[in-house]
Amino acid sequence: MNKIKKLPDAEFEIMKAVWQSEEPVTSPMLTEKLRYALNEKDRKPQTVMTMLVRLEKKGFLRSEKNGKERLFYSRVSEKEYMEVEAESFRGKFGGNSFSGMVKALNGGEKISEKDIEELRDWLDKM
Repeated sequence: MNKIKKLPDAEFEIMKAVWQSEEPVTSPMLTEKLRYALNEKDRKPQTVMTMLVRLEKKGFLRSEKNGKERLFYSRVSEKEYMEVEAESFRGKFGGNSFSGMVKALNGGEKISEKDIEELRDWLDKM
């Protein structure tokens, strides 16, 4: 697969549902999961299927036919994709620097001692 691209929000919601499910997943399984998770009673199965096919074309999923059902498997892990999201956020809001990203996330508020200690522990491990 080529470089992973950032997904539109609706497709990202589908991928989150896939990552949180035991694979393989089906369109009806995801439709139900999304209805419950997003509290959307009008989530149409055809819309979910359309997005699954789109995600397959983009290389995020692969599918296999099993009788009348199509089974979907992720080709991009949640960790891989979250790295893309973090890079995008860092570029937009942090001037491509880690400290700039932290400053953007902080919003100018005072950082608690607990948060500072957690950051120190994380940095020491890095």
